[in-house]
Amino acid sequence: MRALALIALLASGPLWAQVGRVPAETVDAFHAALRNKDTAAALSLLDRGLVVYEFGLVDATVEAYAFRHLPFDMDVAVATQWKLDTRHVGGSGDERWVLSTYRVTGKQSDGTPIDQTTLETAILRRAGGSFRIVHLHWSTNDPAYQARSQGQRAQPASR
Repeated sequence: MRALALIALLASGPLWAQVGRVPAETVDAFHAALRNKDTAAALSLLDRGLVVYEFGLVDATVEAYAFRHLPFDMDVAVATQWKLDTRHVGGSGDERWVLSTYRVTGKQSDGTPIDQTTLETAILRRAGGSFRIVHLHWSTNDPAYQARSQGQRAQPASR
């Protein structure tokens, strides 16, 4: 049933039409959706061909990301503050990229403090009048956080 709901949402089209006319707006709206734990809004900003590289792990489809790592990313977004340090935007036509660095602070669910730099690459494709994310790649300068993140996300989500 959840798979059918996800497919319906991804096929529904212009839920995202009011945001994302500029690539950086799409990236910022995605982060806001994560912070708000708004699954529908987050998914509406993702292209159906999405591939995510996240701290050494891969979600090869938007469905894999939605069911495996999106809930974890929402939990992390709620528990942390992401301060944009730098951003570069490029590309042309219907293909664009947004490279961002963030200072991320807060605490993990086990109380471990987080204070790190997170690097983000987002590749976007124009669909109609808006941009959708087709690729995300996150990494950090904190090897201990990366190892903990891989372990947490590698566990199957309990449902």
